[in-house]
Amino acid sequence: MRGTADAPAQFRRWPFARQCYDFEPNILTRGTEMRDASHHHRFIGSLCSCGAHAPAQPTVEEAVSESVQQALLHGLFPQPVLRRELLRTVGAGVIIGALSSILPIDTLKAIAQERRPLEKTKLAVGFLPITCAVPLIYGERLGSYRKEGLDVSLQKIAGIALIRDKMLNGELDVSQQVMPVPLTMTAGLGGNVQSIKVLTILNQNGNSLVLANKHKDNRDPKNWKGFTFAVPFEQSHQTLQLRNYLAAAGLDPDQDVKYRIVPPTEYVASLRVGSIDGFFGGEPGGQRAVYEGAGFIHLISKDIWDGHPCCSVTAAESWIQQNPNTFMAFYRAIIASSLHVSKPENRVGMAKVLSEPQYLNAPEIVLEQVLSGTYADGLGTIRKDPRRVDYQPFPQYSAAVWLMTQLRRWNMLKEDVDYKVLAEKVMLATDAARIMREQGVTPPAVGFGTERILGYEFDSNKPQDYLASVRKGG
Repeated sequence: MRGTADAPAQFRRWPFARQCYDFEPNILTRGTEMRDASHHHRFIGSLCSCGAHAPAQPTVEEAVSESVQQALLHGLFPQPVLRRELLRTVGAGVIIGALSSILPIDTLKAIAQERRPLEKTKLAVGFLPITCAVPLIYGERLGSYRKEGLDVSLQKIAGIALIRDKMLNGELDVSQQVMPVPLTMTAGLGGNVQSIKVLTILNQNGNSLVLANKHKDNRDPKNWKGFTFAVPFEQSHQTLQLRNYLAAAGLDPDQDVKYRIVPPTEYVASLRVGSIDGFFGGEPGGQRAVYEGAGFIHLISKDIWDGHPCCSVTAAESWIQQNPNTFMAFYRAIIASSLHVSKPENRVGMAKVLSEPQYLNAPEIVLEQVLSGTYADGLGTIRKDPRRVDYQPFPQYSAAVWLMTQLRRWNMLKEDVDYKVLAEKVMLATDAARIMREQGVTPPAVGFGTERILGYEFDSNKPQDYLASVRKGG
């Protein structure tokens, strides 16, 4: 079960500078009433009976900005005495500035300013031809983008490195990205720092660990020394989950197996020609391997980590700042699409749409097995799991923290980072929760909780404790 962190513990991390401001929150307020130390003003028009003038009326933009800030202050510090003391000793400006470092304040203001004119209406959106992309594809099919005034051009891109580079180069406004790539880009892993935001998680689960048919009698990972596995990207959740699985079986993931970076569309061909022993990748790769007789499903990723994030919807912070209203319009559209496809009853006929060449270009029967959760495993068994793939949009901080600890565990990340701060910076959980509520859905709590992976409970509040408990190869 996921839970929330103790809020005051979060606040203690903020670098408040102790400053005094000539400001008292219950002395000056906008509106028709104003208190000062000597008199309670009641205005008729712009004048009080004492002769004082009413404060100047704010513009709509100023009113929205102040309303958002006041709502944040009241929500985060509900006790009036504590709130007033903080405002007296620290100042509203410092508090809002500190909040801005972990919450997208400008984005929240954009939410409040309903349906402002869009900065741009034509968007280039990249997707990978895997079932993870269903919410992006159905945003087009359902008309979700059009309802928000957006003209979205979906661009099918073969590989993770290529779609990442197209975002970095500004060729894409919004793109699908496998987790934890947005985290690594923001952390500067590899030397290229760019702040990337995760709007939503495109899908949970939806991956398979597949082996070549020649290994049907070799199902124990302890015996997989010398195997070569295909993964879609070195810094992907597939690689990290595979490494964790092998380590739990007693292998050294660095020394005992080899990894080959292969685009998802080439998994089955690589398996068939014998250049790999297996792969860990997104569907329909696993089911297609069974369909074409090239391999079998050893396990689905849900068996390792139920509810794990696979791909995400991402945008560069710089793009968001330049296009805040367009950003929010797209955000509303993708959440609406995600919530639609998350319902099993809405998946009827979906496989036929996705099989089209401009989308996944895969056999309809293969896609139907993935989406329905009733599938052949290649070992002579028909399995049923309705959550083989899911499409809940909420981005969990806890999942982001685990993924980053794995990068550190396997020395892809050379130094420790503040894992919780990075998760808060990248994963727009607060915004996603707000839009989900607006669309009539109760979101999960925003905070740090736990994840259950291979039977082990990971507490995202204690990433360093976890790292201290694991050793390379075990």
